[in-house]
Amino acid sequence: MKPICIFLWLCMISMSAFAQQTGRIETDRPDQTECPFIVKKGYFQAEIGFNRNVSGGEYGYFLPTSLWKFGLLKRLELRLVSVLQHTENDGLNFQIDAVGTKIHLFNGNKWLPRTSIITHIHLNNLTRDESERNNQKHSVGDAIFTFQNDFGKGFGVGYNFGTEFHSNGALEGVYRIAPNTNIGKNGYAYVEVFGRFPSNQLVGHWMDGGYAYYVSDDLKLDFSVGKSLTNSSEWYSAIGVSFRVRVVK
Repeated sequence: MKPICIFLWLCMISMSAFAQQTGRIETDRPDQTECPFIVKKGYFQAEIGFNRNVSGGEYGYFLPTSLWKFGLLKRLELRLVSVLQHTENDGLNFQIDAVGTKIHLFNGNKWLPRTSIITHIHLNNLTRDESERNNQKHSVGDAIFTFQNDFGKGFGVGYNFGTEFHSNGALEGVYRIAPNTNIGKNGYAYVEVFGRFPSNQLVGHWMDGGYAYYVSDDLKLDFSVGKSLTNSSEWYSAIGVSFRVRVVK
């Protein structure tokens, strides 16, 4: 119950601070493609998703998966990923999954994309990845370049390219591409392909889509659904909420 209580407490704090903040919140969810925007200096931001996934006929739930951010400098944010997971075999487990940073590199200009780099160290052995080259839990971190181009008339595309590092010295490429378009003044929709390579039985490719709605500049709701392109029995759906609050002036 403690993680739920903390979540509700943070929501109430964020509601009380909405009138003091300016500019629309930018988030890494609901798509898998990370955005290049940095959390404002002095702001705390939470991006929380409630997921349901199916793999091999077994249902799993994440209650919730959370990305916690803090804007430390104008071009630097700190990141922490936590997971509250429920499966039929293991029951309920709360874990800190990863810690990392996002560093802003370039502003966008015409065809030059807005660019940042994200790095994580993976801490949670329960969610580390496997591959045919190493069937042990072994992913230790990643480094991802994140880009975004805006083409006007409410249309843009975000895309990521990077590398995941493994304890046996192996590297796996990461790609994510997500075209998006505005729907009205407060919403947008996207479609996306993402995955890793080289592809194998345990590392594949996915397609998903979703919708996000801005309740205010500081509160955002979202919904998404995705399907594996390499394993017909795997899919997921998710709903999410993101908010921010200024904690340091």
